[in-house]
Amino acid sequence: PYVALIDGITMGGGVGLSVHGDFRVATEKTLFAMPETAIGLFPDVGGGYFLPRLSGKIGYYLALTGFRLKGRDVQKAGVATHFVESAKLPSLENELIMLKSPSKDDVAKVLDSYHAKCTFGEEKP
Repeated sequence: PYVALIDGITMGGGVGLSVHGDFRVATEKTLFAMPETAIGLFPDVGGGYFLPRLSGKIGYYLALTGFRLKGRDVQKAGVATHFVESAKLPSLENELIMLKSPSKDDVAKVLDSYHAKCTFGEEKP
C-alpha cells in the first residue's frame, strides 16, 4: 500500500505525488495548496480529478480560490485520510516498516491507532 506522509508544505508536484495514494497522513505542519489556481490557471497534477471528488463543495472552492489548508483542516477536508502529530512520524514509520507483509488492512490499523491518539487541533470547529 502507498502511504504519503504530508508533513510540511505540499503544493504543486507534492500534491500530485500524495493525493492519489490510498493513505495520506497530514500533520500540524502540513500546508496544502494548489497555488496555480489562485492566478487563474487550471489545477495540474490531477487536481482536476481529485478536487471535485472532495466532500461537499470544498474541492470547488479550493480550485476556484487557491485557498490554503493547514494542519487538521487538510484531513477534515478529505485531502488527508489521517492526522498524526509530526513528532510521532518516526515511530509511525518504524511501525509501518516492521509490518511483516503489509496489507491495506494492516496499514489502516496502524494509521488508525495513531490517528485516534492524536488530539492536536481538535478544539477547532
